[in-house]
Amino acid sequence: MKNYAALVCGVLIWAVINGFVVKGIQIPPAILGSLMSLVGVALFIPWLAIKKPSLSWRQKKILIFLGLAAAFNNSFFYTALTINQKGTQVLLIHYFASLLAMVWVALIPVFKEKLDAGSILGVVMGAAGLVIATGSGWLEHAVWFYLAFLSAFFYSFEIVLSRLLSDKENVHPNVSAFAKLFFQLMLMPLVGVFLLQQNFAIAHDKISYILVAGFLLFLSFIFVFYGLKKVPAKHFAVIGYLDRVGAIAIFGFVWGERFGWNVWLGGALILLAEVPIIFSSRKK
Repeated sequence: MKNYAALVCGVLIWAVINGFVVKGIQIPPAILGSLMSLVGVALFIPWLAIKKPSLSWRQKKILIFLGLAAAFNNSFFYTALTINQKGTQVLLIHYFASLLAMVWVALIPVFKEKLDAGSILGVVMGAAGLVIATGSGWLEHAVWFYLAFLSAFFYSFEIVLSRLLSDKENVHPNVSAFAKLFFQLMLMPLVGVFLLQQNFAIAHDKISYILVAGFLLFLSFIFVFYGLKKVPAKHFAVIGYLDRVGAIAIFGFVWGERFGWNVWLGGALILLAEVPIIFSSRKK
């Protein structure tokens, strides 16, 4: 269970980052993500210099795909949060990643996992919560919606690629975490330019926030990749959305966002979706 606990710690740190930093710091999203990643890369470099991990060409290719998926996911996600003043909608749409990850582990041989009853029930409950919480809002077809859905698409591959590296490829968690941060550092500004984010200025009083957020991101990746050595992707797909529900709670209590009954009910269902996963994990 300690791997599950580590994974939960990691995703709850993401909730803090998404709820406080991305929503409240008012920095161009692509630059924010890149600078946070720079902090993490700097913290990992001493470990890499000492350990000098050896990787096969296959492992390197998977790490590249993971880094690309992470960079595109977070570029689109942070931008969608910035565009849409009601961040709750973006977070809920992002739950599609959980559904897509289940499709990948069911249909793509390299990601193949046996879908137990707990995993299926968990994702169905989460999907029901998503439908109830979003109501008719997802029919707006605004720019933020497409960005949020693209983010979910790339995040679904992050889920299965992270598990593949940690389990079957036996890549050290720190190497996988470094790859994600490095690609985010290098590519997020380029995606920002593509998304027409023209203001790249950073106020000096924001630097301390970026340093703290970067350290939290670094710490979260250590927890998540450690957890994924034992936690299958089908469970991570559901557990990972504690960070979305946590961020929504921050939006409400800190930023004063008001929710209708459908968001409360849908959020409760998403939280309850963790219960089948807990019982499923205890059977192992």
